[in-house]
Amino acid sequence: MRKLCAAPGCEEIAVIGKARCAEHQAEQDRKRAGQKAAAQATPHAAAARALYADPRWKKAARLFLQRHPCCVDCAELGVVEPATDVDHVVPHKGDRSLFWDRSNWQALCHRCHSRKTAREVFHGDRG
Repeated sequence: MRKLCAAPGCEEIAVIGKARCAEHQAEQDRKRAGQKAAAQATPHAAAARALYADPRWKKAARLFLQRHPCCVDCAELGVVEPATDVDHVVPHKGDRSLFWDRSNWQALCHRCHSRKTAREVFHGDRG
């Protein structure tokens, strides 16, 4: 079923599978790309990239996923999905002690991790 564009005042038909018409969808996509670029340019992002590049992190994350093989978010819904990403429950923002605090880690599938990260980046949510 087709629907109207979700942009206020717009009466165009939304792109199939999207909430907005082509013009407003492109505008939203540009805005999100700018937000993502701005978020990646922060000192926190640079510090985080260095932490994730550390071979010790790669080994620790691999071992954590071996011990916690299922996505905790999917499990809460009764779905068994393999975990692929180690997520920091509370975003560390480059804080080394919070980054390495294993009690702040959780195993997530890529889809759940991407969704959580998008909420944090675009909306400032923490979970």
